[in-house]
Formats: sequence, C-alpha cells, structure tokens
Amino acid sequence: MSQEFSLSSSVILRSEPQYYDTYAAFDHIKVRTDFLTEEEFKALEYIYDRPANVKAVSNESGMNHEKCERFLKRMMKLGYVQVGDDITKVKSPKRVKVDPQLYSRFPIPFLSAPTSVDIFITSRCNLNCVHCFSRGGEGTIHELSLNDLESIFNQLERMGVLEVRINGGEPFLHPEIDKILLTLKEKRFRRVILTNGILLDEERVALLKESETIPTVSLDDSEAEEHDLFRGVKGSFKRTVEALKLLQKNEVQYGINCCLHKRNLNRYREIINLVAKYGSCKIAFLDLKILGRMKNHVEWVPSYREYHEAMLNLMVDRLRYRGRIDISLDVFLHCQPLKESILEARKGYVSCQAGRNRLSIDCKGSVYPCNIVLSDPRWIIGNIKNQKLWNLWFSQEWLFFRGGVKLSKLQKCRDCKNLKKCKDFYCRLLPYSTKGDPFAPHPKCN
Repeated sequence: MSQEFSLSSSVILRSEPQYYDTYAAFDHIKVRTDFLTEEEFKALEYIYDRPANVKAVSNESGMNHEKCERFLKRMMKLGYVQVGDDITKVKSPKRVKVDPQLYSRFPIPFLSAPTSVDIFITSRCNLNCVHCFSRGGEGTIHELSLNDLESIFNQLERMGVLEVRINGGEPFLHPEIDKILLTLKEKRFRRVILTNGILLDEERVALLKESETIPTVSLDDSEAEEHDLFRGVKGSFKRTVEALKLLQKNEVQYGINCCLHKRNLNRYREIINLVAKYGSCKIAFLDLKILGRMKNHVEWVPSYREYHEAMLNLMVDRLRYRGRIDISLDVFLHCQPLKESILEARKGYVSCQAGRNRLSIDCKGSVYPCNIVLSDPRWIIGNIKNQKLWNLWFSQEWLFFRGGVKLSKLQKCRDCKNLKKCKDFYCRLLPYSTKGDPFAPHPKCN
C-alpha cells in the first residue's frame, strides 16, 4: 500500500489569487512561511482534512506523479506534511468561502482575511504606565467574555488568520484568563500574549507552555527605580524580573518589548544583557508615540534625531548579539510598508498594513484598522457582537485603506524631495492621531 500524506495540524493555508496570485503555507509553531505555486497549493489543500497517496494528490493538483512526489517529500522534510503513522487526527476547521465579486468593490487588492489580529480582552490593569494608549485602569472596566472570545477565535481560525495577539490592559487580570488559554490550545493559529509578567506563577506558566502561547513581556529598563517610574508602580521591576526567571526555569520561549525613551536611551545594552541573561530569545525596541496618556508626558519622548542615532547603534548591535538574542526593530520609528504598497504608490495609491493584512478588536468588541486609533469612534469598522468578522472584513468602511487615499491628496508629501525614499507617508493614522489630519505629513516632518 502506498504512503498516505496529510497536512500537519500546525499548518495554515492561504489562497489569494486576487492578491497578486499569492498562495502560501504558514507553520504557526515554527513561524515559517513558504510561498507556493497554484498547483502546489492545490496539492496541500487536497490533504488539508484527508490523507491521500501521491496518485490521488497528483490527479487533484494537476502535477505529474514524479513532480508531486518530490514536492510532498520536500514538504514533509519542512514539517508541513505528515506521512503514515505520523498522521495525527485533528479536526480541521471548515474554511469560509469568499465571493470573488467582493474584491472588486475596492480599487486595490487586499487579502481574504487579515494575517495578524490584536485582541484587547480587558481594560483592567495593575500598572499606571505613562505611555498607555488603551487607557487601562481609567474609567469603567470593559472586557470580552469567554463566549465572545470563543466566537472570535473560531471565526479567525475559519478565516485562516495566521497570528492572534492577546492584549490588555493586563490580560492576566481577565477573570477567565485560564479558560481563555485552554481555549487557545486547540486553535490553528500562532498565539502571542502581551503582559507585564507580574501575575505569572507556576500554574499559568504551565498553561502558557501547554497552550503553546508565546508571552511577550514588557520591560523598559535595567534599573529598578527607572522601570518603576515609567510603569507607575513601585516594585514592578522586581516582580517582572521574577517572571522572567520563572519562564526561563520552565523553558518557555518568550520575547521582550522595550520602550526607548529619554531616560533609558543610554542603557539599551544593559537592558539587552539583562533579558538575555534570563533566557529571552528576542527583544523588540519600540519608540514612543504621543497617544493616550503620553500626551501628558511628552517630556519622556526623545527627538527624532536621538531616536535615529539609537536605531543606527541598534542595527550594529544586532550583529554583535546575533546567536545570543534577536534584536527586532521592525516597528521602531516606522512600520515597514508592504512591498505591494510600494508598488501601488507608483500608481498613485497610499496604503499600509491596516485593512490589508491586520485589524484590532478592543475590549468592547469594536473593530479598528490599527492599535493607533483604538477607542476613536471615527475609525470603528463595526462590532463583533452583532456582525461576523468575515462580513466586517469586506465592509465598505475599509475603503480609506484600500485605495481611498491618493498620493495627490497628500499635498506636502507629494511635493517632498525625499518622497521616493520615504517609508513614513504610507501610514495615515499616525498623522491623524498626532495632528488630527490623516492627510498631514508624518509627525517627524516639520
């Protein structure tokens, strides 16, 4: 009897012919993406929820037998495909079917579903950070129920979302956080939880490990007093470092988010050394944006020149620390524009990741294009409590982000001598949040 192949339970397939003929397979455990031809995609799609031998896969995909066999064996080596006794029977979620006509409602191509989603599950928080944009700890408490979250997770899985990031406030203050983690355990997408780490204990670390949920811990200094000042609570540094030790002891992979500001710019190497000592595999440096509480604490914000110098130093240090810890600058100073956005800008369109491959859901269930405008009613797309996410994703409310902005509308940007090498004009929400005008230049531009 010939071998039967099946798609690994950690793999998500995305068929996006309307988006520059994109076909991809994503392993949410290994965090690896491979782009495929249409016939290769058909081969993997066929074994998505049924084991099959090479002959059957070849007939379904249109590949000849030898080519199909080579492809499946290559996918097996990469971990995308299982064979024989290795096949695990995991119920595959029924994927949502999209009417191709829906894509024609917008001037530029977009994905059938976001690749990354941020969910703010609660507004409860045990810190009082000077830079908080979600207004944790202020006013009425809001949070998504376990039933709300189960529905959201099921919809995201059916849409083929690749990554879900659990945010707060402080997510571990949600009264049902343990059940939420157990619910995540069965889901076919990468899961990340952003936390200050203070509430982590042996039981919750075990839950993180069991559910394969990756914690990203916030740590903003190597000196206790300075971290505590920025986070607004004495003793928070000590408790966060204890959490790092606990994660290291239990061999849980985790990352660090660190906000660089006026008072810690000269200590970034000490911060890197500290978190590397306690087993962090990655540290992402973030710049401060004048949103939320930060508007009342602008004295913490370095100048663009200071940030730029820090970035150049960090780029050098990425090589110095390579093999010890990964230093990420992906969202430092600016979000990297999509390659497609760069191409579309030549045709006069301005777009970014918002509404193309990402969205955010706040603790009231409202859907937004980006965390930058969370809680701003102007940018609410809809609410998951009365609409399905796949219907919201095709709402006309996304027009602004899918071809509704022309470069000709950005009067100062379009005439700028540095436009061709600029990476900042693609984002329209930061100018709106800081200046009240989505067509204004980036805040760093005078």
